[in-house]
Amino acid sequence: MRLIYLLSLSLIAMASSTENNNEKLTLKSSDGEEFLVEKHVAFQSTLIQTMLDSDCSSADVIPLPKIDARTLAQVLDYCKKHANASSSKQEELNSFDSEFLKDLEFGALFHLVLAANFLEIKGLLDVVAQKIADMIKDMPHQEVRKLFNVENDYTPEEEAAVREENKWAFEGFP
Repeated sequence: MRLIYLLSLSLIAMASSTENNNEKLTLKSSDGEEFLVEKHVAFQSTLIQTMLDSDCSSADVIPLPKIDARTLAQVLDYCKKHANASSSKQEELNSFDSEFLKDLEFGALFHLVLAANFLEIKGLLDVVAQKIADMIKDMPHQEVRKLFNVENDYTPEEEAAVREENKWAFEGFP
C-alpha cells in the first residue's frame, strides 16, 4: 500500500513538472516588443527565476527595461538552445555558441554582454565576454579606448612618465 502511495506521489510530481515545462511567460523589451517564452527557457536567467520564485513579479508581463527587442531575441535563442540540450551534448553547445557569436559586430556583442549580466545568465556572459576579449586582445590601447569610449585622462607628460616607469609592460606595443 505504501509503495502505491509513493508511486502516486511520484506521478503527481512528474505531471506537475511537465506542466511547469509548458508554462509560458511574457517578457517585454525596452522598446515594447513582447516575447512569449516557456518558463524553463526563461529560467536560464537567475534574475527571472528569482523574481518568480520569490513572488517579486506576479504580473502577466515581465518588463525588461534595459534590453531592446533585438538583443532579447538573441538572448532567448541562446536560452532555448541551452535549456533544451542535455549535458552530454557539450560539443554541440560549444559549436552553437561559436556559430551564434561568429558574425556579431562589437555593438551587438556589447548589448548582449550587458543583457547577460543584467539577466544573470552566466554561460552567455562567459562566452560573449570571451568573444570580446578575443577581439581586443591584439588591439593597441588607443583603439580599445576608442572602442569603449574611454577618454585618456593622462596628460602627455604623465603618460610618458608611466611608460618610462613600466617599460616592460609596453614592450611590443605602440
